[in-house]
Amino acid sequence: MPTVDTTKLIAGEGGTNLLPRAVSSEIWRKATAASIVPDLATTSPIILGDNVFPEVTKRPAATIVGEGANKKDSQLELGAKSIRPIKAQVGLEFTLEAITANPVGVLGLLQEELSSALARQIDLAVLHKKVADSGSAITTGGDIALDTVQAVELGDANAVDSDIETGYGLVTTAGYDFTGFGFDPKFIARLRQAVNPKNGQKYHPELGFGTQVTNFGGLTARVSKTVSGQVDAVTDTNIRAVAGDFNALKFGYALNIPVKKIEFGDPFGNGDLQRRNTVAYLAEVIFGWAVMDPTAFVVFKEKAVGVPAK
Repeated sequence: MPTVDTTKLIAGEGGTNLLPRAVSSEIWRKATAASIVPDLATTSPIILGDNVFPEVTKRPAATIVGEGANKKDSQLELGAKSIRPIKAQVGLEFTLEAITANPVGVLGLLQEELSSALARQIDLAVLHKKVADSGSAITTGGDIALDTVQAVELGDANAVDSDIETGYGLVTTAGYDFTGFGFDPKFIARLRQAVNPKNGQKYHPELGFGTQVTNFGGLTARVSKTVSGQVDAVTDTNIRAVAGDFNALKFGYALNIPVKKIEFGDPFGNGDLQRRNTVAYLAEVIFGWAVMDPTAFVVFKEKAVGVPAK
């Protein structure tokens, strides 16, 4: 197989190690992480600038009126939560030679990877308020992260159902329903390991080895490494699941620009594309979210190091 000097083909900080056309176009990827927030949250219209989500803080209540008695009014109180959307973008630059030397279908792969990068960033923002490529905190726009809500520390694997019940109790005591789960793959492993100590039978025999879990306990469920944050430059947050009333999580796009090819200008500050004989690919999205009430959610976390399991 002929070799390609990629140092002469790649420009800027975007693409590296592109393969020559002679290499098979069948690509294997080490890890994937699907976005779960858009699937679980309540989708809401988002505009550029301030967005106000009204909420009922006190509902009117009916009463019983006796014969001939005066009727009375009730009370309705409304509050509001205001958020500003934030922008996420991901871009790559390649020389024209690099694109020409690549396997058939590489542009489709680039499109898929850029879109996936934005999807992971959305989850990392909503779940952890983290920037994907640096792991740093997001300090502007958006709302609180879901990992700041009430938490349950996990015990050993056989206590996982009891832990879920504890979280269920926290949410329902606050007046909310359980409508869904977001699981890290490690939580699925914990569920699979849970056995009845009396007879050794698994508590969740329906769970296979895969992560394609779409239902748990009769509720919508999604699985992704973004729940724990172990994607891109973000480190493990020790969160293994998030659950609660996802009607209390509002999410929406103000602008969603699909992957586009840029042949002119200087989109990433690396110099004029035409002068350097390069082409850029860019995808961006403006999105926002609002956690209407933190007590509508609960996260399940690993115990701190050195703390014995219950």
